[in-house]
Amino acid sequence: MSPGRRKLRVLIVSDAWGFGLMETRPHPLWQVRYWAIRNKALLVPEYGAMYIAAFLKGRGLDVEVVNLVADVFEDESWFREVEEGLPEHAPSTAPIGSGEAMTRARENLEARVKSAQPDVILFPISIYYIALHAREMLKRLRELAPGAALVAGGVYSTMHPQEIMDDGAADFVVRGEGEWTALELLRALEERGSNADFSGIAGLSWRDPDGGVVHNPDREREKNIDLFPHIYTVSEEFAIGNRYRILKSLNPLDDYIPGGGFLTSRGCPEECTFCLDPAVWKRKTRFHSPGYVREVLDYCWGNFTAGERSFYFGDATFALNRPRLRALLETVREFPFTYHIQTRADSLTPEVLEGLRESNFGSVAIGAESFDDRILREVVKKRTTREEILGAVRAVKAHGMTPILTFIAGLPGESRESMERTVEILRQEGITEATFFPLVVFRGTALYRTFLETFGEEERERLRLNPWSEEFCFAGEEFSSMQELIDYTQTLNDAIRA
Repeated sequence: MSPGRRKLRVLIVSDAWGFGLMETRPHPLWQVRYWAIRNKALLVPEYGAMYIAAFLKGRGLDVEVVNLVADVFEDESWFREVEEGLPEHAPSTAPIGSGEAMTRARENLEARVKSAQPDVILFPISIYYIALHAREMLKRLRELAPGAALVAGGVYSTMHPQEIMDDGAADFVVRGEGEWTALELLRALEERGSNADFSGIAGLSWRDPDGGVVHNPDREREKNIDLFPHIYTVSEEFAIGNRYRILKSLNPLDDYIPGGGFLTSRGCPEECTFCLDPAVWKRKTRFHSPGYVREVLDYCWGNFTAGERSFYFGDATFALNRPRLRALLETVREFPFTYHIQTRADSLTPEVLEGLRESNFGSVAIGAESFDDRILREVVKKRTTREEILGAVRAVKAHGMTPILTFIAGLPGESRESMERTVEILRQEGITEATFFPLVVFRGTALYRTFLETFGEEERERLRLNPWSEEFCFAGEEFSSMQELIDYTQTLNDAIRA
């Protein structure tokens, strides 16, 4: 781009995760038992990209969005299984997995990029499951738009910016919370193009004139996150209405759907060793005001109103900051949604539970991870105990809501006997909404360091979930192989509901 101020044409590429699933078709080693929509992941929107788009448009930038899946497959028939009653792990038979569908998706990508003639392409990489495919897509975008500035962002890019830059396709990586960094980068490109001085843009990784990679200091987090327009202000650009319509028509259960979900906060204060949040958010949490949340609920109520009208708050720990929570619950009562949340067991005080009940909350999910207090304390760093979790479950049930528990099978140091005792306790307590997941580690987590110490390079490659994944199955001491852990996990889940 030549120097001189001009209005940039900015293209945001969305649905790279769904596109990647279609193209790579990784074997589904593990699927949650209650996934009612087998191809649901293809239509889940990228909320990080939506926040960036909303912020940039609000600041006057010319932003176009290409949805690699939602723009191409607008009819629900693409997503319906041809065969009924398939086993849980059987390959999908839906037309969306056909060669014809993939050809259409590729042609759409090429046509949209060429027609947009973008000066800048923003490309999020957040999903570790096929992150290596996303990195290859950056190279494809470079071929399609050789003159554009190519910018990677998202959780994976934040955690591994050097590798993204070393691949050679990306010109920049926006690290961390991307709104302000992306805006400052685009303003610099508007002013002076590739000759701009990028050294003062916090949170940016870039290439200097000699080809060296420079990582500017991290950006301080925005304290007032109400400054960021909510994601549904760009619902049309991201085809949220069409996603909602398709998923709602396919979904027989009360499950999460686009157009019925939102984060009322950013971050998490905990240090769970299996989770990326401590590294991404530095154990800090910021909250939207009740007024901001009201605006979101009002928009969704007016635009996405079908069926049981469920709404999911996806905060890592919903019941934090008691004064703010009280005001928030008063706000959500204004709308007759049925709400669903996840939170910590020790946040569910009698006052909180009564407030949730009065505000029509239907379910409360708790990440239990284990019922072994030593594992919780020393391995997971959970800062909670089995009795606290069970007490919270009983209290949730007593207030007329459904408790949902999740556990991890294969944590280092946890025996089969310990996990089987967990199942016995669940059965004694009458808890059926509980699911074990096989332990999967992400690069960048504390538990990944243990994984590196446990396995050599060749063994680690064998434990990679698929050839495009940056997630690894941690079989632990109790299991000789990944498949053995997966099979055992299924046995535990079957026993819970036997």
